[in-house]
Amino acid sequence: MRLEALINKNYDLLTANDREIANTIFREKKAVREMNSTQLSSFLNISRTTLVRFMKKLGIGTFAEFRLLLEEEQGSRNDMSFGMSDVLDHYHAVIDEPKKHDYSQVCRMIAGADTIYLYGSGNEQKAVAEEFKRIFLIFGKYCVDLFDLGEVEFARERFKENDLFVAISLSRESSEAIRVMRCVQGAEIRPLSLTRWANNSLARMCQENLYVGTRTVYQTERESYEMAAALLRQGRQVR
Repeated sequence: MRLEALINKNYDLLTANDREIANTIFREKKAVREMNSTQLSSFLNISRTTLVRFMKKLGIGTFAEFRLLLEEEQGSRNDMSFGMSDVLDHYHAVIDEPKKHDYSQVCRMIAGADTIYLYGSGNEQKAVAEEFKRIFLIFGKYCVDLFDLGEVEFARERFKENDLFVAISLSRESSEAIRVMRCVQGAEIRPLSLTRWANNSLARMCQENLYVGTRTVYQTERESYEMAAALLRQGRQVR
C-alpha cells in the first residue's frame, strides 16, 4: 500500500500536528527521500520519538519501511504511463461508479437552494466552479462566484437558510479553504464540499461531501497528467 493510501486509511487517528507532518512530507518528498531519521526529525522540527509515533499510527514499523514506501510511490509515479485502452477503461469506470451511490440528498440541497454560492481554492478549482455555475444557470439557479475569504465575509451577511455554499478544493489541506469554511459555518447556509481526498478538514466541516477520484496517466519530474474520476458521496453530521 502506498504512503498516501496509508495516511488516508488512518486519517482519523492523526492529530493536527500529525497531519501537518504528512503535508510537509508530501510537499517535500524529493528532499525527504534523501534524509535519515535524524535529519527528517530535524527537518520537521519534531523529536525522533514523535516521528516514530507518527509512523506507528500509519502501521509503519521502521524508518526503512517508511523510506521504501516513499521510493515505491516515486517509482510508480515516474513509470506511470497508460495506453488508450487504459484511458477508455477508466472512463467506463467513471460512468459506472455513480450507480453505486445515493445522491438524492445532494440533489435536494441543490434543487432547494434559492442562491448557490461557489468558491474554488485555486485557479483550477475556480474553473470547476465556473462550469458548475454554467450548468446551474441552465436550470434556472441563481449563482454567485466568491473569489476569496474577503468576498465570502462580505457575502456572509446575505446567506439564507435555503442557500447552498459549494467549496471546491482538490488539495489535501488548503488553509485558505479552511478559513473560508470556518467563516461559512457560523451562517445559516448549507455547506457542500468537493475534494480529492476523502479524509480532510474541509470535508469534515460540511453537511455533505463529494469526492473526486483521480488517476495519474503520466508523470515525470516536470510533467503530470491526471484524469478526474467519478464523484463519490459521503454525508457527515456537522456539529
